[in-house]
Amino acid sequence: MNLQYLRYALEVENANSITKAAQNLFMSQPNLSKAIRELEQEMGITIFRRTTRGVSPTRQGEEFLTYAKTIVSQVDELESLYRTKQQDEFHLTVSVPRATYLSTAFADYYNSLNPQGQVNIHFKETDSITAINDVSTKFSDFAVIRYETIYESYFLSLLADKGLRHEPMKEFEYLLMMSETHPLKEYEQIPYHQLNGYIEIVHGDLQTPALSFAHIKHNAELKTPPKRIYVYDRGSQLNFLQQIHGTYMWVSPVPEEMLRQYSLVTRPCATPQNKVRDVLVYRRNHLFHDHEKELIRVFKGQNG
Repeated sequence: MNLQYLRYALEVENANSITKAAQNLFMSQPNLSKAIRELEQEMGITIFRRTTRGVSPTRQGEEFLTYAKTIVSQVDELESLYRTKQQDEFHLTVSVPRATYLSTAFADYYNSLNPQGQVNIHFKETDSITAINDVSTKFSDFAVIRYETIYESYFLSLLADKGLRHEPMKEFEYLLMMSETHPLKEYEQIPYHQLNGYIEIVHGDLQTPALSFAHIKHNAELKTPPKRIYVYDRGSQLNFLQQIHGTYMWVSPVPEEMLRQYSLVTRPCATPQNKVRDVLVYRRNHLFHDHEKELIRVFKGQNG
């Protein structure tokens, strides 16, 4: 018997709704329904009665859920007895793309915490393939990956091969970030060909099989040879955008507070196939702790 399925069933009972329970568990409703059906088939009973107003336990289901509560409670108690040291420790490992909205959200999240004892947090900024492997190998508790929507089938296939679940978080178009003294700042929307002669700042260590604006042609090809500076540190990119005349960078939406702090601006660019999606990725049987749920909530609520 799958202990995680028992937890799923108890959450459905508490929520009186599979849809609401799926939201609380950070999983899709079809996947939760499938898990409940598999549990019912394994036990040979119908646990929940589906109605137009949600779900409610059957007579056998009520009995089953009583036993399930006892089992889960005993397992939790057993874990607490032998993990007393960990109760005073705060552990979190998450892999994410380099995105200012995520780092800003994480800072807000941490400032709202009051962890007691030892704190060990890995906030790993990396490419999508590495992030997927981090979750698959249990290095990371969960991850946020990024891909251009035209490559979605590739990434969804990869996640399926790894046995990982996913949930869309944000969809946006890349923007151009540059100094507030940049000559192109005056455009409300910068035509792609206007980037001729200017210098692109590119992360040199993010090798993901996805569309890279360092290689896009867009029909309106640049007439001059490309000029690029590859950086390997977030601080360097900000310094170069401020101090090297004519530099720009493709970015996800950036909080206004951060732009003001570094005297930067963002502008849209008229380019096709510029849709980008950030996706939450986690293991099939991962049980989200309250502090993980809160971080995801903050990630989703953070505006660019």
